[in-house]
Amino acid sequence: MKYMKRAILREYDQYGEDLSGHCARFSYRLMNLCVKAEEVSLLPVEVLIEGELEKLEKCCMTARKDEYSFMVVPKFEEDLSAVCQGVLLEHPEFKQTIETMTIDSVDEEGKPTKKDVLYLLLTMPEVDNDRYKVLKSSAEALYDECKVAMELANSKADMKFAPLMVGESKEDLEKLKKLRDSLNNQWTEHREKIYHEKLREIENAHNNWMADRVEDTLNAYVEKERNSDEAARTMRLNPEDYE
Repeated sequence: MKYMKRAILREYDQYGEDLSGHCARFSYRLMNLCVKAEEVSLLPVEVLIEGELEKLEKCCMTARKDEYSFMVVPKFEEDLSAVCQGVLLEHPEFKQTIETMTIDSVDEEGKPTKKDVLYLLLTMPEVDNDRYKVLKSSAEALYDECKVAMELANSKADMKFAPLMVGESKEDLEKLKKLRDSLNNQWTEHREKIYHEKLREIENAHNNWMADRVEDTLNAYVEKERNSDEAARTMRLNPEDYE
């Protein structure tokens, strides 16, 4: 396309940016349907500090504790309750607990010492039956929204290309069509990939939850049978039974 009009090249680049932008927003919103501890899920959190809203990263240090939980350490301990409230407003589904960790520090004289620090532990909720339905329906709704937006981007691009291609050779028309289709296929495949990865993540988490329930039920049954056997043996060993 290097011999085509500059305006055509500009519209082609804009078309690619539109498709990539829709996919990026789709991916970001899927990550906010939290199954695992996704760092980006904390980006929208704002904390009310002395009457001013601040982004979480400005007033706290955050880190993943494991695959399903975050540690959020406020820079000033007195802000902890405000941090809890800010997270609650953005992600009410997160389980919140206040924990304590001991860190290496120095005292006023510069001598090594230990210091207890309070932090907020955020744990992702289990994907039980109710949450499974919410996550699935939400992911499907976001997918449909992204698909419609990308289809609209295609229509707008074609409308902009049409007048610009007047007078271009048949060869260049065909070249533009192939490039346009290739770009659309690239981002369509990317959209499908991130969508189905999210669905698999949701399915796996739900299957794990169901497996845990089966194991709990089985353990409870085994424990009940064990107690019944012990009770039966105790009764047989009671001397009064042989009178």
